[in-house]
Amino acid sequence: MRTAQKHDVLVIGGAYEFLPTSGEKVSDKKRNALTEAFQIINYDLGILSPAEFRFMENSISGIPQNWISNTKAQVMVKPLANGKKVSIIVFPHLERGSDEIPPDLIQKCAKLIRENKEKADLVIAMSSWGYFREKKFLANPEIGEAAPDILLGSGDGPGMSGSLNANGKTLWVRSYPTGKAVNRIDILHWPTRDEDFKWSSGENVKWFLQTLTEKLREEPAIAKLLSGISDD
Repeated sequence: MRTAQKHDVLVIGGAYEFLPTSGEKVSDKKRNALTEAFQIINYDLGILSPAEFRFMENSISGIPQNWISNTKAQVMVKPLANGKKVSIIVFPHLERGSDEIPPDLIQKCAKLIRENKEKADLVIAMSSWGYFREKKFLANPEIGEAAPDILLGSGDGPGMSGSLNANGKTLWVRSYPTGKAVNRIDILHWPTRDEDFKWSSGENVKWFLQTLTEKLREEPAIAKLLSGISDD
């Protein structure tokens, strides 16, 4: 995410960066290389599914800095250099195989969003629930009255460079499961807290997908770490 005023950048990673949602195993060699690579990238925040957390604990370098388990709902506050403040709400892990969301969890998420909208300039929700749960979440009337400014989704389902939801109050972005791309969001003007506020592409926000092709210059340290490691 890039803010317009001082070009502050938050680098945020969703769940399933280290293990696929299918639970398919990854070699220890690849895990150890990825751990070091993600340390070099220096994420401001990343979330790990329970399976990923257990998997990463056994890597040579341990869990990368600023990567946390998403077993419970939690809020991380990130101050920006221009005096603005971002609240990141991490939604708790839900098991695969259903698009249902417990009603009490909807209420808890709505409460956290409302509370943080009162004290933060931007509220980002992070989910590992998968496409269909996230779609149902954004369509819920209670969330319509307490919508996050941005929903960063991950888990089963298609990736999305960006879609406006909740009557234009939420920008929903989903990571692509095969990787090789980075979602980017540029905040051109901070969201207001009046009832009429809506995101408008090109006016107060921009989003796009940066594909990681051979045309991009490789970071030598990362390329060395991943040398000889297959995508299979």
